[in-house]
Amino acid sequence: MFITRRLAMAVPTLLVVSVLVFFFMDMIPGDPAQMLAGPSATNEEIDVIRDALGLNQPLLTRYGLFIKGLWDPSVATSFLTHRPVALELAERLPNTLIVAIGGLVLGLILGVISGVVCALRQGGVAEAGITVLTLTGISMPIYWLGLLCIWLFAVHLRWLPAAGASTPAHFVLPILVIATRPTAMFSRLITANLLETMGKDYLDTARAKGLSETRVIVFHALRNSLVAAVSVAGVQFGGMLGGSVITETVFGIPGVGRLLVEAVTRSDYPVIQYTILMFAIFFVLINLATDLLTQWLDPRTREARTT
Repeated sequence: MFITRRLAMAVPTLLVVSVLVFFFMDMIPGDPAQMLAGPSATNEEIDVIRDALGLNQPLLTRYGLFIKGLWDPSVATSFLTHRPVALELAERLPNTLIVAIGGLVLGLILGVISGVVCALRQGGVAEAGITVLTLTGISMPIYWLGLLCIWLFAVHLRWLPAAGASTPAHFVLPILVIATRPTAMFSRLITANLLETMGKDYLDTARAKGLSETRVIVFHALRNSLVAAVSVAGVQFGGMLGGSVITETVFGIPGVGRLLVEAVTRSDYPVIQYTILMFAIFFVLINLATDLLTQWLDPRTREARTT
């Protein structure tokens, strides 16, 4: 029932996004037909291209075709390649997901480990060093850190390739770079939640039963701390998908973000519209998955929704 209700609420959201994406694109200055025809084309040639692309049709008719393209790939075709947009996205989406999911998983693992260390070693050298690194990870722009990593690991040390996506080694640097911010955020969040949880009565009860401090932290305190981390993880993953434009441009990865940049520079409206709508669908699904994980980790949220 909860999933059905959330999916029903997502339909109006996606409808509003589709309206905004379509009509805002129509208001952008510039003529795709003129860009395709070239600077030396005549007005008659431009009109022929506009008719072929369907740009001379009424606005509501074009919006109806845009919605139809969601289930009919033959309607949603690129202005440049004349290939279905679904095929363009399917070819590039795996590279984007590899970087985003890899960065999120690595950031979550490193963030949880460093957060636990900081909570247990308050005032120590390890806590101070991790704090400095987390502040650096939060404040340093992704594109600048990416360029530094390319200079160090690809140009100077020659350990890893600088750009591309043809081998697994090409994904190492992008994943490491994109994982810096979630690592820093998860670390600070886990530390704050663990410090707040360590004094709870149920942890004293677990210690009184003879459980080791490691089991108390991992199986009791950390599980409650992960509830907030899961909510942040959903937002971070959505941000990684949206931020793939920067990451894929810096590392030359043929992903969805780079496809979007190329479509914007060439006024390829269908690719822009369906890519943004795809990102919106991902955001909805990610929020749904985040809520389900939160309910599993914290039964109190499940009880609150059923009452």
